[in-house]
Amino acid sequence: MGTLLRRPLTAAEARAVAAWRYPPPYDLYDVGPAGAGLFTTRTADGEGYYPGVDGAGAVVAFAVLGAEARIAGQVAAAGVLDVGAGVRPDLTGSGVGTALLPQAVALGRELFAPTTLRTAVAVFNERSLALCRRAGFRPVRDLAGPGGRPFLELALALG
Repeated sequence: MGTLLRRPLTAAEARAVAAWRYPPPYDLYDVGPAGAGLFTTRTADGEGYYPGVDGAGAVVAFAVLGAEARIAGQVAAAGVLDVGAGVRPDLTGSGVGTALLPQAVALGRELFAPTTLRTAVAVFNERSLALCRRAGFRPVRDLAGPGGRPFLELALALG
């Protein structure tokens, strides 16, 4: 279904991901061409974006670890690693996210040894909320996200 690679996205891959367009209300996640540089963000310690590819090597998803995964209202906390992800619009609901989330969790654990993983999902995004819950994330609090839309913060305690 997909493999999360440990390398950064290339500039061409970043442009392709930035061009993804979701139908409303998922268009909240649209970035646009001007935001392509966002997807090549990577710190020296590994925070940033990672491509998820299909069997042919095409980018079908991404994971993001660290500060870039936070939304307004979330702040850094000791032992907490923020995680996020996106799936190409035509593949949402196809199992790509289900395949890649455990890989993102494993990579985050390996690189950062956090005690907790944290994410934020728009409350209307029932597929992503269900995916996170199946992976063991539990609701923590409601918060206002981009555009003032309601988001749910979820956390996964690691032990």
